[in-house]
Amino acid sequence: MTIQFIEDFDNASKKTAPGSRGIAILNILTVISCIIAIPFTWGFSLFGLLAVPIYAALQSIANETYRTRLFTEIQTQIIAEKEGLFNPTNNPIRRRVRSAPVYEEEPIEETDDINEDNLDEGIDK
Repeated sequence: MTIQFIEDFDNASKKTAPGSRGIAILNILTVISCIIAIPFTWGFSLFGLLAVPIYAALQSIANETYRTRLFTEIQTQIIAEKEGLFNPTNNPIRRRVRSAPVYEEEPIEETDDINEDNLDEGIDK
């Protein structure tokens, strides 16, 4: 494993999802607006504060999903490097080519007559 992958791993563990900052700002605005609206709504605006944990959970899910994608990308690069997929000159890709003849499919005729005896067997009398 090269130093590049170690640095990429450290960077990926510190990154946050692109929408994470927006969700944090939404949490702050929700708290401020609920506190300001307390005198005008006789305290019912405090129920709006119940949305803050939900938004925080969404932010956490977004961050973990984003980091998982980055870690999966790094892992794929490590596996590809270990298998030598980035150096095709050293390990040429071998392909199996078959020279099997291609056969023609026979079209199904939809105008075949249906046997009357077979129809009667499937019907309960």
